[in-house]
Amino acid sequence: MVLAPLLAAMVAVSAPVQVAWAQSESSGARPASAFAEMIATVAESARPSVVHIEISGMMMQQAPKIGPFGMFQPGSENPMVPFSALGSGILIDPAGYIITNNHIVENADTVYVQFFDGSEQAARIVGKDSFTDLAVIKVDRVEGMQAARFGDSESLRVGDWVVAIGSPSGLDWTVTAGIVSAKHRSNLEGWPPAGFEDFIQTDAPINPGNSGGPLLDLDGRVVGINSMIYSYSQGSEGIGFAIPSALVKSIAASIIDSGKVVRGDLGIYFKDLTMSTARDLKLPAGTHGALVSEVLPEGPAALAGMKAGDIIQAVDEFVVPSSLMLQKAVSAAKPGQAMSLDVLRQGGSLRLEARIEDQAVLLARAAERPSLFILGIKVENLDATTATRLGIERVSGVVVTDVLEGSPANNAHLDVDDVILGIGNVEVTDTEEFVSHLNEALKAPTLVLLLRDNSTGRTGFLSVKIR
Repeated sequence: MVLAPLLAAMVAVSAPVQVAWAQSESSGARPASAFAEMIATVAESARPSVVHIEISGMMMQQAPKIGPFGMFQPGSENPMVPFSALGSGILIDPAGYIITNNHIVENADTVYVQFFDGSEQAARIVGKDSFTDLAVIKVDRVEGMQAARFGDSESLRVGDWVVAIGSPSGLDWTVTAGIVSAKHRSNLEGWPPAGFEDFIQTDAPINPGNSGGPLLDLDGRVVGINSMIYSYSQGSEGIGFAIPSALVKSIAASIIDSGKVVRGDLGIYFKDLTMSTARDLKLPAGTHGALVSEVLPEGPAALAGMKAGDIIQAVDEFVVPSSLMLQKAVSAAKPGQAMSLDVLRQGGSLRLEARIEDQAVLLARAAERPSLFILGIKVENLDATTATRLGIERVSGVVVTDVLEGSPANNAHLDVDDVILGIGNVEVTDTEEFVSHLNEALKAPTLVLLLRDNSTGRTGFLSVKIR
């Protein structure tokens, strides 16, 4: 269907080709349109701030995955094997600080940076944050280094033109352009990274290798850091996602200042109040907010009087239309900061006063019930009755009885009636062993569970990203 129109066009213009060619030669290059000139200017001004990143390290070799559950069959050892990868980054300070994605450098033993002028340097990792998929690396100051300018991601509009620069498939300093397709994208159905999701969606072509590179407005300012693509083919399908510059600046500043990210926490699990849930709760049409599903005992919310089932509608008098907005407000708050929460409870409104706590401190205290407050599941011993119901012979392990929405377990697609048989390579036979081994395993950022998937009946390993 493409061939016929193309041939017709070729026939239609075949006669005057010589004249057109002569005119082109005599009249010189066609002047660029104002819009094309803007794209070219952005590319020219911003490319010297973009860097090519090469990393190497060791990682566990995995067997082929099975089905959508994402598990692989156990039974053979998975040795550590060397690997290398490519990515992009953006220089944010002439002192040598560079922003990139956490998923590029999280397993790196060595990091090398190549600059636009062809020079190279080894870099050190200043700090990483898997929750937002951001990391800061540093090289020595080099004279003439050009740092990027930041723009305001909050002022971006859907439909605004943006430019992406990076190293897709190792093709360094590639420039692509498109529009902002959507803002505040979250709940991407388990597509990595799992954590804080507040993405800018763009149709500017983004491919593997673009990760960590900038998304720029037409003034050449960084409005996002390219992080991921939504693709079944691992190629650009017109759906790319970037981390907003407002979040990038905050995370980078915290990492540069202290080597880590300090974020606030209320000690609750919560989710969006959907229209169907609102109807089930017999709430008036248009009721908005974040629905609290679990409250950590002695956490800030519990001490303020919050209960499971409360609907948080405003924070410090700012309306909370969704759980994402609540998460942004709480995470950005400093430990010790007082926060007013407007809550809807059983049809009545009340205001609670909570004092924000450091998330790391809160999680450490929550280790008394790690399966619930850190992993996000409730478990029971696998008894004979449950084993018969699930159609399995063994009576050993723990069965998942509840999964909290928004928790690490929920993000990893752990489900009710999945049976946990081990943590890493350590077998667990009951809840006591499970909690004991879990406390130690949660010191790592990723938890590996050996389990029987109830939906497929298969047994395999599942990785759960905790932080």
